[in-house]
Amino acid sequence: MGQGKVLGVMLGLMVGLLIGNPWAIILLGVVGGIAGYRFDEMHSLPSESPDALADFPPLEPSAFATRGGPRDAASVQEESDAHLTRSLCALFVEVARADGEVRREEVREIRRYFEETLKYGPDSLEFVRGRLKDFISHPPDLDDAAAACQEALPALERRRLLEALYELSLVDGALQRSEREVLGRVGGALGLSDAEQQAVASIHLGDASMHYEVLGLTAAASDSDVKRAFRRLAAELHPDKHAHLSGEDADEAARQFQEVRDAYEEIRRLRGL
Repeated sequence: MGQGKVLGVMLGLMVGLLIGNPWAIILLGVVGGIAGYRFDEMHSLPSESPDALADFPPLEPSAFATRGGPRDAASVQEESDAHLTRSLCALFVEVARADGEVRREEVREIRRYFEETLKYGPDSLEFVRGRLKDFISHPPDLDDAAAACQEALPALERRRLLEALYELSLVDGALQRSEREVLGRVGGALGLSDAEQQAVASIHLGDASMHYEVLGLTAAASDSDVKRAFRRLAAELHPDKHAHLSGEDADEAARQFQEVRDAYEEIRRLRGL
């Protein structure tokens, strides 16, 4: 029986005893039990996704007897590291869910980050697993998590964190528009400049600066700016407008038009438009 149900029955019985009517005691005891049951239902941990957490199983109780890494559950939960760890888990879950769901390979990548990059030991990984389970079921506040990481981490570590989040977003294929938007939001909330964010994106997506230059833009341009620039240049360079040209002039006009189209298509691919 859940704690809420027990407390509900007890409170109902106490009120019934105060009233002094036997039927009131029974009725209020039942009502209290029902209310407590509903409380337990609303506040119990939801069942975890077997697919998402399949590669991150709970540790056996015996595993807690060995402190396998430089950071263990006791230290993570008792020190200020706990808040940072929760915030990191929140960011990873929000990037993973940006395309609609948290997949098994994404959870595997998150575990790799904590286990190999941060060198978390078994107990610390169990703490991480618990936070992932919570956040998969109950989405965290992205801005609060990013703000906590900005406060706790130096600039270089914040950039490395964004790189890890890019790696996570690409685990299941090409970067989706929704993922790019979340990454941009996280990068800004981490206090990274547009230039720093673009540098990180270039490492993982390729350097698209030349494609933006063809459209007369920079990587900071919005999606609407990109589309507007493409429509304007495509209209100016469309072959129908240069049908009167011949020879080298016609070839040059056709080349420019194709260059604009290629640049736009590449930017669309990178941005998930």
